Amino acid sequence: MENNEPMDYKGIRAQARQNLAGKWGLSIGVAAVACLLGGMITGSNFLPTVTRKLSDAANGIDLPTLISVLGFSMASGLIGLVIFLIGGTIELGHAQFLLKQHDGQEPTFGDLFSQFHRFGQGFAQHFLIRLYVFLWMLLFIIPGIVKSLSYAMTPFIMADHPELSASEAITRSREMMNGHKLDLFVLNMSFFGWMILCALTMSLGNLFLNPYRNAAHAVFYRQIAGQNRYAEF
Repeated sequence: MENNEPMDYKGIRAQARQNLAGKWGLSIGVAAVACLLGGMITGSNFLPTVTRKLSDAANGIDLPTLISVLGFSMASGLIGLVIFLIGGTIELGHAQFLLKQHDGQEPTFGDLFSQFHRFGQGFAQHFLIRLYVFLWMLLFIIPGIVKSLSYAMTPFIMADHPELSASEAITRSREMMNGHKLDLFVLNMSFFGWMILCALTMSLGNLFLNPYRNAAHAVFYRQIAGQNRYAEF
């Protein structure tokens, strides 16, 4: 797709729903586990929110309960460390699942764990993206948001091109997103109404919204990268 061609957001969402047809149950399960293990393509992860709420609840409670909460917080911290280490690899597996789903192949739950032979690459892309975005955030929030959009296609690129290093994939994502960062931002904002509905259901609606947004990101990637899986960008 050329940079000057208008993005068909409605068409992207329609294609995402078509990709999910008959696979909603599997997609919900994959997205939920990816969320728990730090490998979400879009949306936020679950554990940090739980830990934060427990920390808030620890104020003003009795000592035995406080000790129990602190013990649980320590266990959550250890789990958080594991998630930090494996999240990038899960993210690559999640991207692999989404691309197979989009390409008319048969995705499986096992795809989520299919990239552990690339643990170093997965961790590197996960760590570097978050480091770069954090550093840009130090300048101001807006540059951090812009850079997060620039790097957003990295997991898909690495799933498509396993020969690339994390740094090379990040560079490819940045190049690919030239002229498309606003497109991705608008696509994300097109789900705003659904996000409000999810908030009204105490986030339970995210079980359905997360797979929908993830599928839309896969469609977006295919549109801007071209239909040839192994095409040079």
